[in-house]
Amino acid sequence: MKRGVVGSKIVSNSNLSGIKGKQVFAFLTLSLFLFSSFASVTAAPVEKEPGASTYAFFDEWPVNASAQYSHDGTGVNIGHPGWGAAGSQISRVSTRYPTTDGESLTFWDRTDVPNPREISNALCHENQTHPDSRGLSDYVWLWGQFVTHEMDHTTTQDGRTPDQDQPDTAYIEIDEDDPWMGFSGGLQMRFFRSMVINGTGSGDSSNQREHPNTISAWLDGSVIYGNEQSRADWLREYSGGRMKVSDFSEGDLLPQADYENDPTTPGMSFAGFNFSNSFVAGDGRANEHVALLSMHVLFVREHNRLAEAIADRNPNWNDEQIYQYARHINIGIMQSITYNEYLPSLGIELETYTGYNPNIDPTISNEFATVAFRMGHSQIGSFMLRMNETRRPIAEGHLTLREGFFDVTPIVDEGGIGPILRGLAYNVEPENDLYFVDDLRNQMFGPPGAGGMDLCAIDIQRGRDHGVTDYNSVREAFGLTRYVNWSEITNDIEIQEMLNSTYPDIDSVDALIGMLAEDHVENSSLGPTMHLILKDQFTRLRDGDRLHFESQFSEMDNIRNEIERTTLADVILRNTEIERIQCDVFYAEEVLDEMDCSLPNKKVTDGDSNNNQGNGNTEGTVPLTYIFPLVLIIMILALVVAMMLASSWMKDESEEGDERAVAESDLQDNLTDDEEASQPLLFGRNGREMPHKVNEERKFGR
Repeated sequence: MKRGVVGSKIVSNSNLSGIKGKQVFAFLTLSLFLFSSFASVTAAPVEKEPGASTYAFFDEWPVNASAQYSHDGTGVNIGHPGWGAAGSQISRVSTRYPTTDGESLTFWDRTDVPNPREISNALCHENQTHPDSRGLSDYVWLWGQFVTHEMDHTTTQDGRTPDQDQPDTAYIEIDEDDPWMGFSGGLQMRFFRSMVINGTGSGDSSNQREHPNTISAWLDGSVIYGNEQSRADWLREYSGGRMKVSDFSEGDLLPQADYENDPTTPGMSFAGFNFSNSFVAGDGRANEHVALLSMHVLFVREHNRLAEAIADRNPNWNDEQIYQYARHINIGIMQSITYNEYLPSLGIELETYTGYNPNIDPTISNEFATVAFRMGHSQIGSFMLRMNETRRPIAEGHLTLREGFFDVTPIVDEGGIGPILRGLAYNVEPENDLYFVDDLRNQMFGPPGAGGMDLCAIDIQRGRDHGVTDYNSVREAFGLTRYVNWSEITNDIEIQEMLNSTYPDIDSVDALIGMLAEDHVENSSLGPTMHLILKDQFTRLRDGDRLHFESQFSEMDNIRNEIERTTLADVILRNTEIERIQCDVFYAEEVLDEMDCSLPNKKVTDGDSNNNQGNGNTEGTVPLTYIFPLVLIIMILALVVAMMLASSWMKDESEEGDERAVAESDLQDNLTDDEEASQPLLFGRNGREMPHKVNEERKFGR
């Protein structure tokens, strides 16, 4: 018989395995029983306590086709059905910068005006944090991005579409002495020019290049439902009025792309960066960043929540009637949040709404889309906080901004959208100013010199690509006075000197840079030029929209007041495991007791699976939630070991030789097994390591 050696004892392998197997089985059974008592319930769709509005009213009826937005934006204005439609030309308030060939960029004839990267290095480099002085949260820049994807999109001539012979480029030169991107011999930053309206920019000075808006201009929910019928159809379940979702333990997420098995799957921008997990949304840019993706998920969940409630109330309605009514309400909610929360947070107050005006053209302007509304890029910070319900970091830690680009892992594998949405409400965003964080100015989509892009330089170049004229001429076109001195733009002496040393004169400033440099209007986060352009565009979008939720033609008479009272906080609480949040999420809040809006979950789970419990990663302690079960498990295991030890000792007194050796070896083996099994409980999962800068920025709420 083969024998094994344990210490100085010789034991029988067959006897050892028999006795040890029984004890291991007992340990495993006990452990599994204890762990099952504290096991987490998945976060798949969270059931909430009553209190969330379903916008029900007595004797409700399906929305008429005349009150529904078309998916391509046509027909909203009956007299001018093409206004605001996908494919319409982006308008101009200021005259296009003149060129001899109808195609060249702004300042093509000015060798004394620096290139965009040189301007970015001189003016946009951030060497210290600048938290928003009005306490705005990260929801401001995120909602701005979500809404701009709702209103405008001009694709680029990158040579990848069938109607392009070759890419149309305007690469940005990077000097070899560039402090961040310098490389021997210099580099070029890729830049593809925007698509043009057919027949424009044909080489004639009298026929200047113009650009299409490839999506509808209206605030019509196209970011959720799609800008073309085929995309909208694909996104639907065609059952109970619901939209397609993917079933994850983190809750319902967007449907996933499967181009190999379903060639009808709508295309998504940047799909190559995360092709294995790309989600499909109403707008092709949804996968761009996890924060943006979270917003898409939130409003698809809201649609399905509404659809289920509508179906319950109206069992005789068909799928189409339920879908259109839920869509109708969801669009109204988005419009209300934009006009009643987002714009006021920026300090923009529109004139009182007086009803639909069919003579107002809502077309998106170049000054808005290509310049002013890009202000959100300077409001994005370096980190994405991810918080649990007690507003401590989740086990996986926070993200740097660049870690959130084109990677859905933080959502599908690290807690879903809840931790991200809490973090956005907790964090104070950067000030709207000249400065861009390094993740956007040097490391967007890659490290410097290895794919890294400069968003400040790209924004400047896009304005030049579209022929947007200089800052002073834009001001003049909007009825503002031309500035003569740098001090009229800003009282900040340092910025005055920076502008003066960068540009040859005040009439040669890029429109974007001039607007970002302006001192803010009182009680606003915007300078006077930017403030006026945004106010003009959003007023025209509201007053020129026959189907705006406040319009007499919207068929929302019975639920209009309820929609108007709906906040983004309401939508978050209804559709996530989050139970408390500040009522106005556009202003940051760090104190849990000051978060005055709540909607409890029916099933609250432990641990990080739905992030309703705290974790101790920030302070190096084990959370109280785990202390009691941990101590209980240890005590029971210790008791069992003691009983086994006592039993073995008594047995050993009456037996000799190999039997005593077996008992001793079993005890040693079991102690080792227990010690190893306790490691996950004692040490938990290591969080993502963050730079020390996080702790410093947290002092400022960043």
